[in-house]
Amino acid sequence: MEKFVVIMAGGSGTRLWPLSKEKKPKQFISVDDGECMLVQTINRVCRSIPPSNCFIVTNQSLVELTKEVVKDIIPHSNIISEPQKKNTAACIAYTAMLLDKKLGEAVLCFVPADGYVKDQQGYTETINLAFRAAEEKDSLVVIGINPSYPSTAYGYIKIDKEAGSEEQILKVIRFTEKPNEETARTMLESGDYLWNGGILAGKSKTIINQIKQNIPQYFISITNAIIHEGSENFNTYIDNAYNEIQDISFDNAVLEKSKDICVIRASFDWDDIGSIDTLSGTLQKDKDSNSWKGDYIALETTDSVIYADGILIAVIGLDNMIVAGTNEAVIVCPRGRAQEVKGLVEIIKKNGYDNFL
Repeated sequence: MEKFVVIMAGGSGTRLWPLSKEKKPKQFISVDDGECMLVQTINRVCRSIPPSNCFIVTNQSLVELTKEVVKDIIPHSNIISEPQKKNTAACIAYTAMLLDKKLGEAVLCFVPADGYVKDQQGYTETINLAFRAAEEKDSLVVIGINPSYPSTAYGYIKIDKEAGSEEQILKVIRFTEKPNEETARTMLESGDYLWNGGILAGKSKTIINQIKQNIPQYFISITNAIIHEGSENFNTYIDNAYNEIQDISFDNAVLEKSKDICVIRASFDWDDIGSIDTLSGTLQKDKDSNSWKGDYIALETTDSVIYADGILIAVIGLDNMIVAGTNEAVIVCPRGRAQEVKGLVEIIKKNGYDNFL
């Protein structure tokens, strides 16, 4: 059975503001000294599949930027446009049903564009195992990451360590949304939980059947649009379908309700670049344990994250802080409050500073 990877690249990345903006969100920026995260993800997954089998799904407002960034790495015809931002349930449902119509039965692997991985070989081995498990089993397959600290920024997967036929392939007991710190610490100490890496594999028909069972309105609305694929009015039909479905994650809509899901314990390091604080795992460090990129001067400053995009940042006497900026805006906050940037962006919007977003 032929295998395809779908890179989900339509997110807005508001927690990384001002480095990530609406016109150029985080998947299009570099978090180290290399290519942007989207291109790094393409190169990584193409170790498992040919470039012609790599698809990107993104918001229609980002299609031209996506084409510009990917150049000729993959065919531009493999860039799928969503009419609206409607979270991962819509993204996965639409793409799975569209590709099933175009390609027939296949094994699909959905990966986010904003994961940062150093261990390329371990990643490839895990993706290949996910493809094999998805082809052999009539169930959804997700990838879990061994937690290294009690994170409140990630979802968790409780595993049944006794039910797996292979050491790396385990049964899922349940999914848990981002916990508070006390709960996260308890989960970590139990050894029964993995971080949810946001990667999903399954036969196209298996994914579609789960959508039909758990979110039937999605199946009905998107089916009514997909039958017009190839017609000049298709964009109108799919836009209408998106108007009819709710904004919800695939985890909440499908995975939390499904009874038969396998999880593969990842054999690679992983950082979900969900906030500026998480950049500390990707950037170089100075002698005072400051993670940094760009031009900066730091006096008596320790354990901070400093990211200067086209500007000079100068700081004195900081500890455990974030200072990140572009030529338009700068954010300064304690590292422990990086997740609150999303709420700050809403306040900026309400105060009429949309041009800085």
